[in-house]
Amino acid sequence: MKKVELLSPAGSYEAFAGALNAGADAFYMGGEKFGARAYADNFSSEALARAIREAHLYGKKVYLTVNTLTRQEELGELTDFVRGLYEQCGLDGVIVQDTGVLQSLSAACPGLLLHASTQMSVATREGAAFLKRLGVSRVVPARELSLDEIRLLKQEDIEIEAFIHGAMCYSYSGRCLMSSFLGGRSGNRGRCAGPCRLPYDVYAPGEEKPLGGERRETYPISMRDLCVLEILPELIDAGIDSFKIEGRMKKPEYAAGVTAVYRKYLDRFYDWNAAGRPGRWQIDSADITMLHALYLRSDLSTGYYKNRNGRELLTMGKPGYSGTPDALLKTIREKYLPDPHPIPVTGFVRLKKNQPAELTLITGEGVSATAYGASPAQAKSRPLTEEEIRTRLSKTGGSVFSLSELSAEIEPDLFMAVSSLNDLRREAVAQLEKAILAAHHPAEPEIAAQTLRASLSEAKSGAFSDLPHPARMVSVTTQEQYDAVLAASAADYVILESEQIRIEDKDGPGKNPHAIRPVHLLGLPYIFRENSRGVLEEYYRMLTSKNESGEAENVYAGVLVRTIEELEFMISRGYTGILAADSSCYAWNQPAAALLLKYCDLVMMPQELSGRELCSTFSKQKASFGIQLYGRIPMMITAGCVRKTMNRCTKKEEGFYLLKDRKGEFFPVRTVCRHCYNIIYNSVPLSLHKDLSDHRSGKNRQPILDLCAAQLLAFTTESGSETRKILRCFKEGGQDAPASYTTGHFRKGAD
Repeated sequence: MKKVELLSPAGSYEAFAGALNAGADAFYMGGEKFGARAYADNFSSEALARAIREAHLYGKKVYLTVNTLTRQEELGELTDFVRGLYEQCGLDGVIVQDTGVLQSLSAACPGLLLHASTQMSVATREGAAFLKRLGVSRVVPARELSLDEIRLLKQEDIEIEAFIHGAMCYSYSGRCLMSSFLGGRSGNRGRCAGPCRLPYDVYAPGEEKPLGGERRETYPISMRDLCVLEILPELIDAGIDSFKIEGRMKKPEYAAGVTAVYRKYLDRFYDWNAAGRPGRWQIDSADITMLHALYLRSDLSTGYYKNRNGRELLTMGKPGYSGTPDALLKTIREKYLPDPHPIPVTGFVRLKKNQPAELTLITGEGVSATAYGASPAQAKSRPLTEEEIRTRLSKTGGSVFSLSELSAEIEPDLFMAVSSLNDLRREAVAQLEKAILAAHHPAEPEIAAQTLRASLSEAKSGAFSDLPHPARMVSVTTQEQYDAVLAASAADYVILESEQIRIEDKDGPGKNPHAIRPVHLLGLPYIFRENSRGVLEEYYRMLTSKNESGEAENVYAGVLVRTIEELEFMISRGYTGILAADSSCYAWNQPAAALLLKYCDLVMMPQELSGRELCSTFSKQKASFGIQLYGRIPMMITAGCVRKTMNRCTKKEEGFYLLKDRKGEFFPVRTVCRHCYNIIYNSVPLSLHKDLSDHRSGKNRQPILDLCAAQLLAFTTESGSETRKILRCFKEGGQDAPASYTTGHFRKGAD
């Protein structure tokens, strides 16, 4: 039975050494840039090189976290940084969020293992298939997946790395902009401020009092910490390849202590399994008590492996950490936190008169190295004793090895200088290290350093090029918003966020006989999981249906995809309609954009780059990008449901609930029952009406507003009259502007 890799966090060298001593098989760690834990201690380049070297000597692997979205001007630096560690140190793999980074590293570092980060929120085999084409060998799927969904991912013949312990995000990782938009600290840049750990009240539509009462603070979007010991056999049986412990921000005692517990139970499982699994799988209560004490929140759960969502996954009370006893910390430090434990090796020494001295060292895995030294001479007075020789050769201090057994073939009456014996030992140690490390270096160390450049020639011909630019795009969530848009003749393209909206007869004049009928696009779900597969199949049949004459029957000319799974779903079926990619299909740099433009007619620009950054990055691709000028930004896409948490779930009645924060701001929460997820929107809409007005008048010009192929107004909670008002505002240059709004990151990009 293939054994699962135990993957431990290393936020510092001390945490690395502790987890190594505690039994980790591999480590994930970050450099001073480009990792999703900007506030961890992290490693300098020199410290990374040391940790990689030591890990390899112990037969372990190191994966570098470069799992943030990357600006175009940063791409070359990141690629050079990773390539240096790969070529010089034999870095085993990288964990990546950005598809532009994936492509750049694939070109620059052939042979480097590419792992798709959980920030990519991969949830179906379509996502895995898409990433495999980019060279990805392992996927860290969305933490929200069930064991059944993970089993389906394994059918794509790809490695799966899954979290088994530690803190959990409420939002699908990589699909959260709350910290970014509310505090300027982007989770996609490793700087999340943790807004899900704050108190909120939940309000139902039309109700004045919060659900659950006003007597105490509640934390309805704060997840319990994860601990899977009780279901460990089920995770192994599901085919997971690597068990990942969360915690690069946590102390070395946490990394060492948690690793030790999971090492114990993984070893126990394989013994239990080999014996035919007698009796029930059992966990010692003392180990659970220990884990509770190691910087965990007071509530634990087995996460989403067994539950789609629900109150039992949340803290509800204040999510503080329990105290850690000093005695426990002292025990862990003494046992695991000194320097890495030495590697036992065996040796053989041959000393013969007038022949080069010979010392061979052998590891437990069978790696060996032989060194030759000065030739012993005939002793003139006191010959070397075998005990003296053994003592000298066993002094391996300063190396990672410990000579546990030494056999010898020594002629009698020999003399050899102590310095020569020391040199022989040092050379044998150096040769053994070299032999071990050789297996981790690229076969061709001189790899051409070519940063991938975006190929615009491969871009799909845009369906938007026939319209005067920029095209007017409007997305609507309700029937009255749709009716208002049609009546105002305000859109070239209208995106319907619900298939329940009744579409105006395509041959009829509508309520306004002079109205221009827009092109209709269907907005696909914000997350695509197995429970939505039947719905997407239904959508696809609707999108491609034809009448007896072979003419298209549907009113939709295309779709807006929100994930790479949905994009793969459409292109794998040969869909020929319009494909537009939402801003959640992140394109922060030219290679990421070029990848999407191979398949899509339009790509919506990311929400966290400034107007100047957007212009400098994408000016050469102007015919293929859209920019959002108005609308509430989705702050979180969540498997958790506030309605279910507050015991209001009906499984079919979609609508908007509200979260009220400690400052009195209300955040609309759309409960999308058909696909079973929530969208938490910003408390105020994004609105760039002033920038647009200034741009039109020649003040404070923003060239990106001219370069984009489409400009989007997105309606969510607005009434019909509010929709008409906003449409007038953007048509007439800032009149009837919204009372409260944000310009998001348009004037200043995200940190």
